[in-house]
Amino acid sequence: MQHRHRQLAERAAHHPEVAFAGVTTGPSNLVAEVVCRDNADLCRYLTERVGALEAVLSMETAPVLRTMKRTGALPPQAYAGPA
Repeated sequence: MQHRHRQLAERAAHHPEVAFAGVTTGPSNLVAEVVCRDNADLCRYLTERVGALEAVLSMETAPVLRTMKRTGALPPQAYAGPA
């Protein structure tokens, strides 16, 4: 069973929409962060791509409506100061 979870995570990680995928413990076996253009694109991804994977028996989504803080490097223009 664990081998199937890892295979599913690896398969999902190759989807261009997936920014992060990992195997977890607890009620969920896999967590993934996906980036979609809009709600329709997210719906297509969930129904056509994820729904087509036999190993997926159920899924739960939590769309991010607004990002308050993000970590990571800033692009060079962010350091240029006020325009």
